[in-house]
Amino acid sequence: MNTATTTPTEFATSEIEGGASHRGSRARMIAFGGTTAILMTESVVGAYWDLARIPYVQDTFERLEYPLYFATIIGAAKVAAVCAVLAPGTPRLKEWAYAGLAFVYGGAALSHMAVGDAPPAWISPLVFLGLTVASWALRSPARRDPKPLPAAWASLRRFVRS
Repeated sequence: MNTATTTPTEFATSEIEGGASHRGSRARMIAFGGTTAILMTESVVGAYWDLARIPYVQDTFERLEYPLYFATIIGAAKVAAVCAVLAPGTPRLKEWAYAGLAFVYGGAALSHMAVGDAPPAWISPLVFLGLTVASWALRSPARRDPKPLPAAWASLRRFVRS
C-alpha cells in the first residue's frame, strides 16, 4: 500500500497484504462486536448517568469545576453517538460519532489529570478511548467512510496554495 496517497481511514484499517483469512476475518468480527458492545453499553449507561445527574456525576463535575449543564450536553452527545454507531448505513455519520466519543473519553482523562486526580480516575476513560479506537479500526469495510471525493481534495489544495 502506498502510504503517500492513502487516506487516514485506509491506512489505519488496511487488511494484511494478500487478504485476511477466514479465521482472521472471523476473529476481527468477534473483536469488533466485543469492543463495540462494551463501548456502547458504557456510553448508554454513562449517558443515563449524565442526563439523570446522579450524585456521582454531580460530585465529579464539581471536582473538575465544570458546570452541571455540561453533563446534559455530554449525555446527549453519547446518546447521539450510540444511535449513529448502531444505525445501519451512514458511514460518514459513524466516523463523526467515533470522533465524538474519542473527544468525550480523551477529554475526561485529561480533565482528571489536570486536577491531579489519582490514576484510577483517569485510567478508565483511557480504556474507553482505547475501545473507541479499536471499535473504529475493526469495523467492516461496509461500515467505513468511502474515499473523499476528488473535487473536495482539489478545492482544499487550491485553498491551501492561495
